[in-house]
Amino acid sequence: MNRRIFAAAVPIDYTRLGADCARVGPLLDRAVRVRITAPGGTELELGLEGRMSSADDGDFRCPGSGGNLPAGEVYISPQLGSAHGRIGFDGSLALPDRVLTPGRPVLVEVRDGLAREIRGGPEADLLEASLREAAEQALALEREGRLSSGRGRTYARNTRNLGELGIGLNRSTRILGNMLNDEKVYGTCHLALGRNYDEDAPTLLHLDCLVRRPTIRLTFAGGDSVTLMRDGRLEA
Repeated sequence: MNRRIFAAAVPIDYTRLGADCARVGPLLDRAVRVRITAPGGTELELGLEGRMSSADDGDFRCPGSGGNLPAGEVYISPQLGSAHGRIGFDGSLALPDRVLTPGRPVLVEVRDGLAREIRGGPEADLLEASLREAAEQALALEREGRLSSGRGRTYARNTRNLGELGIGLNRSTRILGNMLNDEKVYGTCHLALGRNYDEDAPTLLHLDCLVRRPTIRLTFAGGDSVTLMRDGRLEA
């Protein structure tokens, strides 16, 4: 974190952030399905049944508590194999060695919870290359005996897993090209490719990528639904 990010994103209204996290987390915990749309081309549905969210609200006062700074997100791991549709990444895009801001949306076609096709400008090519390299590294580790038989193939497949849905809730910062900051920006959500937080999709990477101005609709068991966020603004 540099001084610019600290000044914008750390001295914030933590009471409001805590209230936002307390609104969003329980709704995600109750939801069984999520539909996300956004102007950059996102039209995605995913399952959350049996998953529980985590909040990064910046409240580290209790012994043993912790998190990162800047704070400001609620995140959850989608059900394995549940995501279908298209993601248009039009905010920051994390690669293993850098963060990019694409000139035009990077479009990711998702079927059965995996990124099947990635297209767009040069940033799309770099994202695809990162996933392929991680898959090849996993297979090499298996050949070398550093991953058990079959484990390398599992890791290779999971490089394309949709591993996280995160909702940015820090109202005092903006996209600055630093993913630790950018994933907290209010009015965005991020979807990660690779490893998840429930530890049932192991792989070598976790790449957060942002969607601007999402509309997020949650469906609960029994069929009731609520719009959590509309065009990047909390509604529920």
